[in-house]
Amino acid sequence: MNGYPVLSRLAEVSGFEQLQKLVRSHRTMVFCTASAAVLLPFAVRDYQLYLSYGPGGLPYNAFGWLLANTLRVFSREQLSPKPYDDNKLPFADESGYLPTGFLPRRESPRPKLGSHPVPQRQLEQLPSADVRQELIDRFKQLGEDATEKGLVEVKQSLYERQHKALFVPSARHQHAVAQQTRGEISHVHAGLDGSVHVVLHPVDCKTIFEQGWGQRHAFSGADLNPILPVNIPVNYLLIYAPRNQAEVDTVMSIVRAGVQFMTGTREALG
Repeated sequence: MNGYPVLSRLAEVSGFEQLQKLVRSHRTMVFCTASAAVLLPFAVRDYQLYLSYGPGGLPYNAFGWLLANTLRVFSREQLSPKPYDDNKLPFADESGYLPTGFLPRRESPRPKLGSHPVPQRQLEQLPSADVRQELIDRFKQLGEDATEKGLVEVKQSLYERQHKALFVPSARHQHAVAQQTRGEISHVHAGLDGSVHVVLHPVDCKTIFEQGWGQRHAFSGADLNPILPVNIPVNYLLIYAPRNQAEVDTVMSIVRAGVQFMTGTREALG
């Protein structure tokens, strides 16, 4: 047929027309195939990012990844201190638990966080293994000391399900905010991250924001029931991972303020 250009051209036209007919008759299949070709590389990178956080509150697999992406629609703004100016918040008319003027300004810009609302994790400014272990050990010691005083009990986090958390004991009075979290006060993300979730007094929350030490969870202030059995108060904050001894001291002071607020005591903690 190469010797007959006219016939070759007719064959090309005939083949193109057949292709047009195939596309028209299988539009849905063709659209899905083309979309998959475009989106697959993005999906693979996004899934790898999800796995890089380490295990968290959602299943550590493709189902958890799909659920995390689905939950993006419930994400809220996380960086403005304005919500803590609301005088209708519980205890807004009382003083906070962080000593006035105590919290230093954090010396770096806020770290970049993962794009998924859960698990909430830092992607940069991560601590060394030694600093992270120091934080974990100090957090554990605080739990033991506060348990001896009858202020907390230590058990598996309801939010993360991978880490031990401090709780207001069930036998102790739980105020409105503690009831929202089912008593959970704080937990450390003991993987590569080393950040901390803690519930704080509204005044202390505002101080945290102003001094650059943390931000809200994407679901703070949102009621996800009945989608998830989670009700996260606006006081629920992520505290950025400490990178040195001085920052471990600061983060632990924040956790102690959380324990005091959630247990309703101004007793000094170790």
